[in-house]
Amino acid sequence: MSSNDPVARWERRWAESRLVRRVRPDDAVGRLRLQLAETNLERARRELGAGDADAALIFAEAALINAADAVLAKDGFSAGSHVVRFGYPKLPTIYASESVLIDRIRSSRNTAQYEAAGKVDAELSARAIELAVTAIAEVRALV
Repeated sequence: MSSNDPVARWERRWAESRLVRRVRPDDAVGRLRLQLAETNLERARRELGAGDADAALIFAEAALINAADAVLAKDGFSAGSHVVRFGYPKLPTIYASESVLIDRIRSSRNTAQYEAAGKVDAELSARAIELAVTAIAEVRALV
C-alpha cells in the first residue's frame, strides 16, 4: 500500500492506539456479521412496532456496526471503536454521507442504554432503521 492509500492512512492513524488491528481476511466472518446486521435490523423493526423506540435505536445502531464489521472482516481488519470502524475508507459512502445522523444515533443510544429510558424519539429510531436498511444493502454488494 502506498502512503497515499486511504486504507493505509486509516490503519496508521489508529494502529498505535491499538484501536485497529490486522486479522486474517475472512469472507465467511464477513457474511456472518452481515447476517447479524440483518437480525438486528429485524429486532429494531419489531421493537419500534411494539412502541419501544429506545430498543429500536439500540438494535438499529448494532446493525450499522455489524454491517461495518462485515466489510472490515472481509478486508482483514478488526476495529475497537465506533469512530475507527465508521471511518474505514472502504465502507459504503452512506457511512460518511450520514455521519451527522450516525453521531446523533450513537449519542441517543448511549442515553437509552446507559442513562435514562424513554428519551429516544420514535422518529429518530425510524431514521436509524432506514439508514441501517441502506447500509446493509450496500454492504451486501461488497461482502
